Amino acid sequence: MKHISSNADLNSQLASAGSKLVVVDFFATWCGPCKTLAPVLEGLEKKHSSTIFAKVDVDQANDCAGEHKVTAMPTIVFFKERSEVGRVVGANVGEIQAMIKKYEGGDAFAGTGQTLGGSDNPSTVTGGSSPGGSWASALGLSGWLSSGGAKAAEPPKTVEGPGGSCQIQVRLLDGSTIRGDFEPSHTVQEVQDFVTANLDARGVNAPGFFLMTNFPKVVYKDDALQQTLQDAKLTPRAQLIVRV
Repeated sequence: MKHISSNADLNSQLASAGSKLVVVDFFATWCGPCKTLAPVLEGLEKKHSSTIFAKVDVDQANDCAGEHKVTAMPTIVFFKERSEVGRVVGANVGEIQAMIKKYEGGDAFAGTGQTLGGSDNPSTVTGGSSPGGSWASALGLSGWLSSGGAKAAEPPKTVEGPGGSCQIQVRLLDGSTIRGDFEPSHTVQEVQDFVTANLDARGVNAPGFFLMTNFPKVVYKDDALQQTLQDAKLTPRAQLIVRV
């Protein structure tokens, strides 16, 4: 799978792709759901002859992430003839498969994959989220998962968000992530309270922590915490980072 190094690199690859569907995985090395999704995308790449797959490390190619307004990881963006035709936020394999089938055409599970460089790149699956499941069966991963593949870790304790149409993903100090749903009228302070509750549930002591974004870099402290998510431009979804 081709690694995109910059927005210029992505534009070049989209131009060379012509009318083929291009599936771009915007990921981060510290993102747990990204690691779960990676082998699934590799499996899909090997089963699609007319779709091109690529990936963007948002910390290495932040200009690319910023240009395409990627604020939560993983985000899978689908391009056709240089234009975005859809995206899936989160490791929702069913939605990703449906999007590929919709825009690629033909059998969604036929053929061998192709990288943006133009050559076949069959990759060995090296991870998975949990044994079994319909997506594992569809991608031929069930055998691997049941014969020595990566075991799912014990899920950490989490506290749910209040609910709403705004998806907020927060990267914690240890690199793990939590997600909560909020209304646009909720404040950044309420998001910080949500993070505090989750840190407490995990037994993590982080006095004086604050929230920030990377794209663009904004720190939320003092009066900024009283902004609504709408006013802070954190809707409909955003990625925040905990710092001390």
